[in-house]
Amino acid sequence: MTIEINGEKKNYTVTRRRGMKSVRIRLGDDGVFRVSAPYGVSADHIRDLIRKSSDKLYSYKKGDDQSRKRWEDFVREKIKNVPDWQVRRLGDDIVAGKPYEKGSIYNGISICTTQIEFQNLFWRSYRRFRADHAGPVTNVCFQHMVSRWGSCRPKTGRLTFNLLLLYVPRECAEYVIYHELCHFLEANHSKRFWEQVAVYVPDYKKIEKELNDYGKILIERRL
Repeated sequence: MTIEINGEKKNYTVTRRRGMKSVRIRLGDDGVFRVSAPYGVSADHIRDLIRKSSDKLYSYKKGDDQSRKRWEDFVREKIKNVPDWQVRRLGDDIVAGKPYEKGSIYNGISICTTQIEFQNLFWRSYRRFRADHAGPVTNVCFQHMVSRWGSCRPKTGRLTFNLLLLYVPRECAEYVIYHELCHFLEANHSKRFWEQVAVYVPDYKKIEKELNDYGKILIERRL
């Protein structure tokens, strides 16, 4: 289906879903507006919503594209001087790793060992989140954090993650990513917030406990 926006024809699709209470619209990487709507919402109303939302969605997509480019530039710079045997490619992802030291406490654990691997994990999680919600991420960065694993600033689209997340199991890092992304939907830790987190990480309570245990180990070893 097509719709005219500012004199240009744009494609859109509509998926009807039972149980939905409102219309959701997202702009795909291919430029197609994808609409999820409850049964009973008219086609004219959907087209009106697309027109009203188009400027905001294009703005979000521009921010996403800029963030993705910064990430790709970071990857190219990161692996420029890395020996070939330390670089492995997984589909579109590039992971630069280093051998574990003998006797390391991390041996045998599936962990995020580099910023590149964490960023790959972030973008996969973010794409899944964006399929349901408009979360305009503009910047993702790391820093030393004493009491938190991450922070989200919905007004600026900035996400900050604790450097120690590079040393925790993958499922723990993934949980923190979704935790912070869900703050685009709820700024507090209300019941509604945890319901949103549970959509992406059903066993988040168990993972939180595991994450706290790793936090004690990492901080104690002053990594």
